[in-house]
Amino acid sequence: MHTRYARILTLLLCLILSGTACITAQRLLWSAEVVPYFDNREYSYQRMTSGTLFAARLTPTIGVEWNNHSISTGVAWIQPIDSRIELSQLKPTLYYRYNTQPFAMSMGLFPRTQLIEPLDDFMCSDSITFFSPNIQGALFQHRSRHGYIEALVDWRGLPTETTREAFMVVAQGRWDITPWLHAGGAVTMNHLARAKNELPGKETHVTDNVMMRPYIALNLSHSTVLDSLMLRCGYLATLDRERGVTDWIVSHAFVADLTAEWHFIGLRNKFYYGTSAQSLYNKMGATLYQGEPYYGTPWHNRLDIYGYIFRNSFVNCFASINFHFTPGQIGCQQQIVVRAYIDQDFKKKTQSKERISNIFH
Repeated sequence: MHTRYARILTLLLCLILSGTACITAQRLLWSAEVVPYFDNREYSYQRMTSGTLFAARLTPTIGVEWNNHSISTGVAWIQPIDSRIELSQLKPTLYYRYNTQPFAMSMGLFPRTQLIEPLDDFMCSDSITFFSPNIQGALFQHRSRHGYIEALVDWRGLPTETTREAFMVVAQGRWDITPWLHAGGAVTMNHLARAKNELPGKETHVTDNVMMRPYIALNLSHSTVLDSLMLRCGYLATLDRERGVTDWIVSHAFVADLTAEWHFIGLRNKFYYGTSAQSLYNKMGATLYQGEPYYGTPWHNRLDIYGYIFRNSFVNCFASINFHFTPGQIGCQQQIVVRAYIDQDFKKKTQSKERISNIFH
């Protein structure tokens, strides 16, 4: 399997490099990203599995850009901290991108880091962010001095004899009303269809999960001695339906998160209070729900205390201890995540002292 991926990647690289001779005003694109990931989980909540996730991810890409267009290809090699190569995963990267100041789009298999803002954890869990580094589908983005809006479709699976068709559609955005007051939100739909040629008596049903989260945010960063202080409060509505089996199951919740950073240390608290946002989890599990499983509780509070060991234009070393409070239970999670990234513009970024983000923020 790995040999086949290597041959395909070599062929694509040859096509890209040979094609540059036919394009005027072209620029060679390249990048390399390494993400070692340590995540030790000690949970008491029954839907959250305790254990240690320890792996490293290498993602080299190469491409060509002309005018506002580019095509790129590469591979994400995910290797557990184990010497056995048969435990590794190779996930291809291959996409077209159009990029201007107000509008951009990507189509194919492209990195999650192209998102203007990362998906919230009710849409995408920590482990999915690492082990599924690419969005598989399309992304449309518009920026302005008043905020942004972006929409994507992530095709997680095609129907086979053993797997069901699955995809997620997301639209999210933010409107900067004033420098300190923002409004925004996100709408997402997870869709789970049927597998091919299901046996009589073992038929599945098309299932939908819709989530809507409007919010208001206060940015108090310029009013305190802190480098960053943001409070965001909103409402989360969830609708679930297994067609032909259930009517729409509706849940409501108040959600709020507070983020504060000072120099190299930070704190983030996320609070959820309402009814279960994952009504069909016992039957569908992570096949349908891509977010963290604790959104199935009546209330949950996650407190992250973190620090940046390194944070500059080409490396972000992030360490965090996270506490999860659910009714009658407390869980603890320790993370160390390094993101080292360079590309064809790394010298310019170093001179501007631009900081890269980690994979979660």
